Amino acid sequence: MAIVRVRDKAQITLPAKLRKELDIKEGDYLEARVEERTIVLVPQDVTDRFPVIDLSEEEERWVEEGLEDVKQGRVKAFDNVEDLIRDLRDETAED
Repeated sequence: MAIVRVRDKAQITLPAKLRKELDIKEGDYLEARVEERTIVLVPQDVTDRFPVIDLSEEEERWVEEGLEDVKQGRVKAFDNVEDLIRDLRDETAED
């Protein structure tokens, strides 16, 4: 069991053994929550947000068409890349 001490500005240091076991490095994010009066820290994968970009009218139309295809069920989902490639090859062979 690891004991940590709350320091100035409510900071704590995670023991090296725990950081190593969970591969937690400086700059990583942890979700903090309370479960039955227990503090739970869960490592999180956080990705940067995409930058806002300006689209041309044509590009806006493409995005709208794509979203409508999704809404209407005109898209396929694949479990892996191999299934996607197999489907593309099947479609090409039919043409």
